[in-house]
Amino acid sequence: MGPEYLIMRSDREVEIIQKAYLYACSKDVEVIKPGNVNIDYPHDDTSAHDFLRSAHDSTKFLFDKYLSLGERLYMSVKASRENISSNTNLGILILVCPIIQSLLVSNKKYLPDALQDVIDNSSKADTKLLCEAINIANPGGLGTSPKLDTKLLPSVSINEIMQESSSYDRLSLQYCTKYGDILDFVVPKIREYRKNIENTDYLLSIVFLEIMANIPDTHIRRKFGEKIAKKTSNQASDLIKIINKERSHAKSLSLICELDYEYKNKGINPGTTADLLLTGIMIERLLRLP
Repeated sequence: MGPEYLIMRSDREVEIIQKAYLYACSKDVEVIKPGNVNIDYPHDDTSAHDFLRSAHDSTKFLFDKYLSLGERLYMSVKASRENISSNTNLGILILVCPIIQSLLVSNKKYLPDALQDVIDNSSKADTKLLCEAINIANPGGLGTSPKLDTKLLPSVSINEIMQESSSYDRLSLQYCTKYGDILDFVVPKIREYRKNIENTDYLLSIVFLEIMANIPDTHIRRKFGEKIAKKTSNQASDLIKIINKERSHAKSLSLICELDYEYKNKGINPGTTADLLLTGIMIERLLRLP
């Protein structure tokens, strides 16, 4: 990514970052993303309202300039759970907290370097707060590891714990690759489709499929296994090929809705894909805001 990723620090700019975050969280439930919660189709235990409430509650601490990375994550997750009993935004916060930390604290002017800076300079206390946040949210399978179980609050660096989980969790991998999936794939895909598609929700549905096609969803893999994760990637890839040949947006959207119906009936939720997309939406939004 280019040099437009600059550090922002004034109160006015903090407001801009917050607006970009809330915009991305709103799009997360407005866009049809096969298998994910949206305004019209909730899951059994969560609704679009739950996701939006969590997003707004998390802002109590998310943009505080004086918090460390671990404090920012832990306090935002805790605030998110005050009114919502289910885990709605742990993955989102794991991804956006280093970005916000980079924009508010790091003196590096290139976002990938700023991300590396705040992760490298986090403390073991930050790692323990990260683990506490994961334990509060209690996501399926994310905190368990043969070597570094989050329930044991290991005294290691964030780099170490993310390296350990990066083999089975794509969100952890972002910490180890300067957010390569998001900055080098998701954001460019949003910008690419924006050139030819005016309807933002529709183009984001397609970008969601692009992510799933190219980055097998690790949430699906943990829950259903490698075979189903690869199958969903292949389905997304096939659907993109059909959409690229189909001139009717209405017909294409109908096909996306059919896949959404299939996944919801089977309990398939590409949650990692959704978190990667939301983070990409936030960054792309920041680039477009005046």
